[in-house]
Amino acid sequence: MTNILFLADRTALVKQAKDDFKNYLPDMSLCNLCFNKDDRNTRIVFSTYPTILNAIDDTKSKDGRQLFTPVHFDLIIIDEIHRSIFKKYRAIFEYFDAVMVGLTATPKTDVDRNTYDFFEMENGVPTYAYDYETARDQDHVLVPYYNYEVKTEFQEKGITYDKLSDEDKERYEEDFIEDGMMPEFIPSTDLNKFVFNETTVDIVLQDLMERGIKVAGGDRLGKTIIFAQNKRHAEFILERFNKLYPQYHGTFAQRVICDDAYAQTVIDDFKQAEKEPHIAVSVDMMDTGIDVPECVNLVFFKKVRSKAKFWQMIGRGTRLCKGLACIDQIDGEYTDKRRFLIFDYCSNFEFFRQHKEGYEARETKTLSENIFGKQIKIAMALQESAFAREDYQAWRSEIVDTCHKQVMALNSDLIAVKLRMQYVEKYKKPEALVSISEGDKGELLTQIAPLVHSDEADEFAKRFDNFMYGMMLAHIEQMPAFQYAKKQLCDTTSLLERKANIPQIKAKLPVLQEIHTDAFWEANDILLFERVRKELRELIRFLDEGGGTQRLIVTKLTDPIIDSQEGVQLEAAYDFEDYRAKVNCYVNEHGDTLAIYKLTHNIPLAVGDYQELERVLTSELGSKEDYAREFGDTPFGLLIRKIAKLDHDAAMQAFSAFINDQSLNQNQIAFVNKIINHIELNGYMENITELTKPPFDKPISFLKLFDAKTRDSIVEAINQVRENAVEVTA
Repeated sequence: MTNILFLADRTALVKQAKDDFKNYLPDMSLCNLCFNKDDRNTRIVFSTYPTILNAIDDTKSKDGRQLFTPVHFDLIIIDEIHRSIFKKYRAIFEYFDAVMVGLTATPKTDVDRNTYDFFEMENGVPTYAYDYETARDQDHVLVPYYNYEVKTEFQEKGITYDKLSDEDKERYEEDFIEDGMMPEFIPSTDLNKFVFNETTVDIVLQDLMERGIKVAGGDRLGKTIIFAQNKRHAEFILERFNKLYPQYHGTFAQRVICDDAYAQTVIDDFKQAEKEPHIAVSVDMMDTGIDVPECVNLVFFKKVRSKAKFWQMIGRGTRLCKGLACIDQIDGEYTDKRRFLIFDYCSNFEFFRQHKEGYEARETKTLSENIFGKQIKIAMALQESAFAREDYQAWRSEIVDTCHKQVMALNSDLIAVKLRMQYVEKYKKPEALVSISEGDKGELLTQIAPLVHSDEADEFAKRFDNFMYGMMLAHIEQMPAFQYAKKQLCDTTSLLERKANIPQIKAKLPVLQEIHTDAFWEANDILLFERVRKELRELIRFLDEGGGTQRLIVTKLTDPIIDSQEGVQLEAAYDFEDYRAKVNCYVNEHGDTLAIYKLTHNIPLAVGDYQELERVLTSELGSKEDYAREFGDTPFGLLIRKIAKLDHDAAMQAFSAFINDQSLNQNQIAFVNKIINHIELNGYMENITELTKPPFDKPISFLKLFDAKTRDSIVEAINQVRENAVEVTA
């Protein structure tokens, strides 16, 4: 290998990888492309995805030629590949002609994000797998976790006013009454988003400080990551920590949030064993990739439903740490990291016990991509005769013109555009959008939409555009989502009306008020919705962050612990064994079990035999889905027979009537032996037509060799052997 490219999706991981490579290869020339400080002609280049994309387009060699040509790299290593090989970054891998190695602990099998499909591999069968259980239990190169699961009333069930004590009811009324109204119930989903309860956070922090693994002779909590719900939640956790533990002077715990300018500095400090912070309160920044061997405590203070993300988060604690002096409540004092603790306050472990595969979010699209796609769909819908009216067609022309301008604005020098140039050139022609076919729509949505970009600075306006176009489509297609959109639009306009003191909103009051009239909705006209979009889009920015639907509420209510357990681990998250291989191995190693013995000796199965096979094949070795994927609708008995073969004596017995028939000549006996040999090796004969194919077709065909009565008897015997593998007796 001459040149190598290492890719990661964050600058922190790029830096971490380069540092690690430097330790292992001190004499190798390395370049972190993100900082643009090193020689780009080095042997190993480290980069994020957007950085290398820009470098492909912009970076030149000393002679002025493009530096990163398609053949520049011999090997591309992709870190955390489950996250980054899809959507726009796929252009990188389509551009470079190189061997690719993808690294991940959590491959995905989603329809729209399948790690195995990208590498053209069978689901669940990676090129090389080294699972957590093997690394932990056999090789001891990773450490196990010990989990504490705590359920509080509020986190589990929400806050119900009627269930509160009289004292808490009074406090609740003070905190939650607004404009004379008070909610009777606060759902658990609102907790840690805009409702923050001091006692709930205090329970978590005190649990951590009392039960967490300590270092420094027990005087200091070991390195800890708290996974918070959002920025406000992280801030509130820090606020409560500093009030509970003022002796740490506000530096012991620090937040790590993507829009903080100093986030990388905090991460770098966290990686140093003796340096503060010792608690990192993270919002998505430290869920994956970050390697801190000293990390011994993880706190799940948010719900996680993605299997990949959950196990990535657990992975932050699995690293060995030789020489680390620890104290915990299990083994007391010891040297060398033996385990890490997980504190779960959001029932994540319980969720993954019930839903092993979790729920993966669909691939997200940019606002620009979403809006472009919806505009194309609306333009296509407006081609129907129901919208032949002049005003509808004028609106369609406006939409088409907007979309065409976005296509025309695509920079042909960019690699992502170059790779789709045939589509770009096609839709740059003005006539291409005059009439949009289903095929055109597919190309525009999959090939063009991911490339487009809007320079609109007002994100709130764009979000409103996206919402309104979605509402229009739901109306056109008569989807139930229209009713939800109608309610959301009414709620939004109500919020805007409350801010009528703002001149821009005051000027639009007639429009806002019109939306709440029956006449507006009875008109049932998407042109009215388009007018609303144009009139209100620039007002949305006046709403509070998050849509202005909720105010931040801090309360102090007693949050009782309703359940707790510890040390109950999850099953292995990933089974990387080839299911087909496992089935073959099982059958070959368990030939003496009653069901398999019967199948290999041409004896029909009893009901109990069949049920045991079903259990082994669809529960013990894998799932029903695994079986269907690998073997389709093949009956269990036929599959086992095909793998285990048919016992020679049993095969001979099945055709003994012909072998012992004194009336058959030598050629006929030889033909029967061919049948026996075939069935012995294959377990059965799938189709009688095989008797007309090699090796049965020579020297004399089946039809010429036997009379009709004998042929029928032979066919019956062949079918009976097959049937004995399928038939289930009482």
